[in-house]
Amino acid sequence: MINTLKKESLDHELISKIEHIFSNTKKNFAMKFWNGESIEYSEKPDFMLRFNDREAFNRLLMHPDSMTFAEAYMNKSFDIEGDIFSAIQLKEELKNLEVSGKDKMSIFLKTASLPKLNMHTKEKDKENISHHYDISNNFYRLFLGSSMVYSCAYFRDENEDITTAEENKLDYICRKLRLNTGEKLLDVGCGWGAMIIWAAKHYGVEAHGITISKEQYKYVCNRIKEEGMEGKCFVELKDYRDIEGNEIYDKIVSIGMFEHVGTKNLPEYFKIMNRLLKSDGLFLNHGITNQKNSKISKAESEFIEKYIFPGGELNSISYVQDIMEKENFEVYDVECLREHYFKTLRCWVNNLQANKDKAIKEASDLIYRTWLLYMTGCALNFKGGSISVYQVLLGKEQKTPGFNIPLTREYMYKDI
Repeated sequence: MINTLKKESLDHELISKIEHIFSNTKKNFAMKFWNGESIEYSEKPDFMLRFNDREAFNRLLMHPDSMTFAEAYMNKSFDIEGDIFSAIQLKEELKNLEVSGKDKMSIFLKTASLPKLNMHTKEKDKENISHHYDISNNFYRLFLGSSMVYSCAYFRDENEDITTAEENKLDYICRKLRLNTGEKLLDVGCGWGAMIIWAAKHYGVEAHGITISKEQYKYVCNRIKEEGMEGKCFVELKDYRDIEGNEIYDKIVSIGMFEHVGTKNLPEYFKIMNRLLKSDGLFLNHGITNQKNSKISKAESEFIEKYIFPGGELNSISYVQDIMEKENFEVYDVECLREHYFKTLRCWVNNLQANKDKAIKEASDLIYRTWLLYMTGCALNFKGGSISVYQVLLGKEQKTPGFNIPLTREYMYKDI
């Protein structure tokens, strides 16, 4: 139904176009326009799309792609009030809509893959990482929580909080790697240090973390001192390509890092990990992948490239495994944690919304809106299956016959 207030009216052609665009969608929302007029499809809508500027709205109709809508939301040309997950879910209902040849509507953020636009030199990768991670440690803490782990958590049940689920993930990885006292562990792209500290504290390893984010590096250095872990774990501001030596580490872990490596550099990345790993060692690679046949619009790729992960790229799990094997790794175990990442992102979105004022003060309203849109879109793409996340446990091809892991998976699940 259309509720017309006694103010400037929308022209009939515009109303007709709006009605057509949303004609086949679930009628669980409302729209309100700059002049106070509204279109209400439900007496109790789950969310409202509030358009604040007529000129901006016309641009959205002329160029109805993900980048246009994302930037309009970021600069406050329109707002989402209510359930942001339901609002972003509209993209699934609208993406195949045929308004006209050039006006095909795909409103909201869809991040099933990351673009292949940047060369991955050491200097460029450092710049790209800084763009995403050097906003503010305090900003990230507002939605990550006290664990400061920026990757998929591991939920043992529906009611676990994000901090507990992230600790579950850290311990799960340690068990998969079969960490033992005295072993040397390398964490490639160690983030804010949660993995190296957990592994050193609970499993007695000598943990070495590397990062190319200056803000993360400073944070980890302070955290190691605060937790009295000096001498047991350490961190370096270093690119993985600059680590020298052969067969140094008993175990290697990479959590949410290889997405930044770049498709062309994946063979080199796995070759270096193989060189650094001892002959009887294990390497766990935890990272996001895309569906093999997923189709990504130019606008969607541009949004991620410009505002979120410049230089980031995703590939299918089958493609990645092929490279792993070509670089002389044996694939011991592959586990999909897609549903866990959907739950993780819902927690982060809820935390960010609950800390909206603090987030805007710590960073900016633009960054708050950008991250809210980005994480909500990612959550829905994990739910829908266009992107996923896998933990792949690898062993170095051995010179003599034998096995690096037990006959069953029971060791992974002990104490769960």
